[in-house]
Amino acid sequence: MPLSKFVKAAIVAGCLFAAAALTACVLAGTYPAFDIVSNGLPLLAAGLLVLVLASLVLRNSMLIVTSAALLAVTLAVLIPRLSGVAPQAPDGSARLLRVATFNMWGKGDLHLRKVEKFLASTDPDAVVLEEIRWKHGDFLRYLKTLYPYQAGSHGLVILSKHPILKSGRLDRENQPYWRSLIVHWALLDVNGTEVKLVGAHMARPFYPAQQKSDIDTLTAFVRSQTGPIIVAGDLNMTPWTQKLHKFTAETGMRRFNTLVPTWPARWKDLPLLPLLPIDHVFVSPHLAKIDVRIGPRLESDHLPVVADIALVK
Repeated sequence: MPLSKFVKAAIVAGCLFAAAALTACVLAGTYPAFDIVSNGLPLLAAGLLVLVLASLVLRNSMLIVTSAALLAVTLAVLIPRLSGVAPQAPDGSARLLRVATFNMWGKGDLHLRKVEKFLASTDPDAVVLEEIRWKHGDFLRYLKTLYPYQAGSHGLVILSKHPILKSGRLDRENQPYWRSLIVHWALLDVNGTEVKLVGAHMARPFYPAQQKSDIDTLTAFVRSQTGPIIVAGDLNMTPWTQKLHKFTAETGMRRFNTLVPTWPARWKDLPLLPLLPIDHVFVSPHLAKIDVRIGPRLESDHLPVVADIALVK
């Protein structure tokens, strides 16, 4: 087969794939299972750009129009879903809190030593840890020297240097205790300002009905709150999924990390290139962003997120 015919066939196949993926993204609001495809929208846009350039090289007007139209539709779906970014705090704003969130899915003493070093070097005021297991009991007790206030001991755990006035949890129904936790929250007294820190861990997209139920539960809880509130954790979805876009629209919460990927950082003993930003920090309109950064590899499949947060006066 001549090279030009092979490239043309590849472009046609790519356009058909893109059309099917876009259809799934558009229908994700009605069929939650399709929302897993939405996580790949930026990659789809990049792929379509390549198809447009290849079509231009071939000077095939039909392929140029088709690929360009699909790219335009992809961007029309993607760009509105990028809304909901947290406002930048004015220069010189005092830091109210530094919050870190990290999924502890890892193993071995090296993993725990790296987490300890990371917390000591970044010095967050409060930490949300996901996938804490019974094996982490000694680790949590050791961290009490840095974080004397702790809420939870399994699943989702909140560590704080500031007093915890109240805490609570939201669970899935009809699930065993060790698999039921969706949200663990703590009301912090931050030098006289009460801030509710909400740790969240949503179901994976391979369980779309459960993930939708989880994000709906989180949305309802956040909407019921008043005062400054921070949501941090492994939400298992990118900002441009229909579910997370709906969360920001319905709650007014604003996102710190949009484009920097945090997963997958590792699979078993193999380091990987992170592709998707699924670990997040959100804040209510009472708060603003000073800074956000992604932490180093800590022998987990996720990278940590560290957010510096200011109080809006």
